[in-house]
Amino acid sequence: MEATLELVDLKNKFKLLRSRAYFYNQEARKFIELRNTLNRKVTRLIKESKVEKKKRNELNAMVLKLKKDRDTIRKQLDTLYQDLNGTDPQIKQPHRNNSYGQIKKQIHQAEWDFQTKNLKPDEEKNLMDRIDELEAKLSNLKDNKKVMVDRKKVKTDIELTKAQLKILSEKVYKYSQESQIHHNRMAEMLGLIDKEVRGQADEAHNKFLEAKKFADEMYSKSEILLPRINEITRELGKFQSMKNVQMDKVKKVVENRVDKAVEKFKSGKRLTLEEFTLLVKRGML
Repeated sequence: MEATLELVDLKNKFKLLRSRAYFYNQEARKFIELRNTLNRKVTRLIKESKVEKKKRNELNAMVLKLKKDRDTIRKQLDTLYQDLNGTDPQIKQPHRNNSYGQIKKQIHQAEWDFQTKNLKPDEEKNLMDRIDELEAKLSNLKDNKKVMVDRKKVKTDIELTKAQLKILSEKVYKYSQESQIHHNRMAEMLGLIDKEVRGQADEAHNKFLEAKKFADEMYSKSEILLPRINEITRELGKFQSMKNVQMDKVKKVVENRVDKAVEKFKSGKRLTLEEFTLLVKRGML
């Protein structure tokens, strides 16, 4: 009886330990799946951050090249302004109310007078001096005209260069902004990995190890109970076998007594109380 109670108690403990081992194994499986999911997320974020970093670096390289081009254009613009300023001293102030056509007309008139009029020597000299003065004015106007053409060309080049400079500056700003966006995305992904995902993955891994440890402990404790459970089971099995043998012997004895009682009853002999009771129980009387 005590062995049976001990066996029941051991089996209950065994079942409880195995149940706990199963529970912790399920917990371990849950945490390992979570850890693997988080690790895959880390891998994905790292991959995506590398893409963002590559885009950022490409844009930074473009910005660097554009800045060099812009510096070159600025130097060209400075040179153009110097050229423009250099034309100022070349511009000779024209006489008031003396246009190119008027001066030329005055020269023609003076030359006509010189050729057609009967002039005294001093008048001729004054007229020649007048022609020389007018031709000097005309030359100044010609020089001014050339300078003004050159100035106009320089101004046009300045405007075109300023337009190029504006385009380059706008591109520098645009690509710098895009580069900053990709940099921020990369930093955000790496920050997410460092601050959250990797920590969550480590935590899940630690919980997996803890649950696995408990599962192994519960399983080991249940294994310790098996030898005693098997021992008691064998002992109770032997006892049951002996009990069955005894029961068979008792059955045989009873059957023999029944057979004898039947023979006595058939032969008309008087039955004992025990024999009578046996036959009644068998339904023979």
